[in-house]
Amino acid sequence: MPRKALYKVAIFVGVLAGVVNTYLEIDFTLRPMLFVCLLSAIVIVVSFHEAVHGLIATLLGHKPLFGFKPPLVYITFTGKIPRNHFILVALAPLVLLDVLFGYLYIRGLFKLFFDFCLIINTIGALGDVWIVLMLLNAEKASLIQDTKNGFEVWVADEI
Repeated sequence: MPRKALYKVAIFVGVLAGVVNTYLEIDFTLRPMLFVCLLSAIVIVVSFHEAVHGLIATLLGHKPLFGFKPPLVYITFTGKIPRNHFILVALAPLVLLDVLFGYLYIRGLFKLFFDFCLIINTIGALGDVWIVLMLLNAEKASLIQDTKNGFEVWVADEI
């Protein structure tokens, strides 16, 4: 799936969230508290998102390196990682955080804040989903190396 298609999905998710919020009668009147809520959600989601990448990578035995190059916060690795581990690390924040934020939203406390968190995390994870879609064609036994411009796929020679 090309990036343009993922951007269209992100726009669709945003519009869908707006329709749902209108139906649920969440007030989006522009006011300072709304801005603070949105900004807080962005900072928290980005931090948690990258932390989950790092946690899962560490649990799988890899050493993540965190980086910050405005406006990006990212995680990378110096070595090669098995394809399936890379996929797990990439998808973990989407699955784990969306479940968490969805649960907290349903609980009813700070609904607007957790709604923002859910939307921001889902849209922010589209790059991770794009990487996973690209890796699905790679051999299961291949190794993935993160690079500055994307990733490289290494396949062991068969003996």
